[in-house]
Amino acid sequence: MKRTGEIVLSMIGAVSSLVMIVVGIVFLYRKDDANYLNDLHANWSDSQAAAALDQMNQAGTLWVLPGMIGVVLGVMAMILLKGKGSQKIAGWLLIIVSVAACMISVFGFIPAMFFVIAGIMALVRKPNVRSRQGMR
Repeated sequence: MKRTGEIVLSMIGAVSSLVMIVVGIVFLYRKDDANYLNDLHANWSDSQAAAALDQMNQAGTLWVLPGMIGVVLGVMAMILLKGKGSQKIAGWLLIIVSVAACMISVFGFIPAMFFVIAGIMALVRKPNVRSRQGMR
């Protein structure tokens, strides 16, 4: 049975998880960038700069972790959907990915929307059962 809808939604979820990883890495890189630190300390007090750097560190981590989970488990679910693997396992895996990403970070809802829709589609869709009389 073709699972094009589930695969496309899983791919969109995995790509949005990859974007989350890139954004998180940018946050983590910028907090150590010398030019950014100079601008930050020139315009803000030391306590404000320290708070901003701490928030950037936390934001980077909270974008990278759900992104990594989404990419790895989303690709695994796509492989299960594309191959002869169990469609039910792939559906549950997609739903688990969406719940895990949302529990780690609120920003994980972006790919989770696509993963949960694909997971429900994989669980609900029934395989085509053709009767022998109809096939000629």
